[in-house]
Amino acid sequence: MAQDTNNPASSGPIPAVTHAPRPPRLRRPPFWMISLGLVSVVASWVPLVIFARARVIPSDQPRVQFIQDMGIQPKFREQQSNDLFADGRADRLPIPGTVARGHLEEDDQFYRGYSRTGGTREKPEVKFFDAFPSQVTVDDALLRRGQQRFDIYCSACHGLDGRGHGAVNERALELMRDPATGTSWAPAADLTAANVVARPVGHIYNTINVGIRNMPGYGAQIPAADRWAIVSYVRALQLSQSAAR
Repeated sequence: MAQDTNNPASSGPIPAVTHAPRPPRLRRPPFWMISLGLVSVVASWVPLVIFARARVIPSDQPRVQFIQDMGIQPKFREQQSNDLFADGRADRLPIPGTVARGHLEEDDQFYRGYSRTGGTREKPEVKFFDAFPSQVTVDDALLRRGQQRFDIYCSACHGLDGRGHGAVNERALELMRDPATGTSWAPAADLTAANVVARPVGHIYNTINVGIRNMPGYGAQIPAADRWAIVSYVRALQLSQSAAR
C-alpha cells in the first residue's frame, strides 16, 4: 500500500487491528483472603445461634443481663426464712383489717350470711340471715349452677344426693373399720337431715365459706355468688325429700 505523503497524520505504519480503550480491572483477590472473609462471615453468625438457643432452652442459671437496673437485687423468695422477724418468715401476713382495693365487701348478708349483734372479736355474737340476699335471684339457672358447683366441691364427701355417702367419706369409714390403719374421720353430715334443714340459709352459706368443725372452708375456691347457688341447690335437695312421689 502506498503512503500518502500529503497527510502528515498518516505518517508511520497503520496497525492491522485497532482496540477500543477499556477501563482498568482489579485483580482477583488471593485464595487465602477469600477464605478468611468467608470464615469471618460464618463466625459472625455463631453469637446469633447461641442467643437463639439460650432463649428457647430452659436453664436454672440466671440469664446474662448487661443492664441490670432492678432486675437482680437482694430479695427473699416465697417460703424462705428471714431472721429479721420474730417468727422467722420472710412472707408477711396482711395487717389485720387490711382490705384489698375493690373488696370491701360491706354487705354482711351477701358476703358473710350473718350480721354481728355483739360479743367480742374472738367470740362474736351473730344472727344468721334466713333469706337470700337481694342480689340473688333463685331461679332455674341458679339451681343448675348450684348443682354444678355442688357436684364439684361438695359431692366428694356429702354424695350427689347430699346424704353424706360421698366417695371420700365412704373410703374413710372403710379405713376406720380397720384398726391397723389408725384412721380417724368425722363422718360427713347428711344435708337432708332435720337439724340441717332447720338451719337458716345464712348458716349454710357460712359453713361453705369458712367451714364448720372438721370441715374446711371453701371461701378461697368458691366465689360468693356460687356459694349462694350451692345454698339454693342444698335447699332444693332438702325440699325434694318431702315432695310427693
